[in-house]
Amino acid sequence: MKAEFLVVCPYCGEQLEIYLEPDMTGSFVQDCEVCCNPWRVRVSGRGDERAVAVTRADGSE
Repeated sequence: MKAEFLVVCPYCGEQLEIYLEPDMTGSFVQDCEVCCNPWRVRVSGRGDERAVAVTRADGSE
């Protein structure tokens, strides 16, 4: 099961790899490792069909 995902920060545009526990679903807030701005990370699907979407979590979304 895939645990690492490449995402692009919606603030600084850096591509980063994030690790997600195999049973993680739903959404959570995480800060960018480069620019420290908050992301809303949404995880959907199951198993190898999981998808990850990253958006701003600063109230502008």
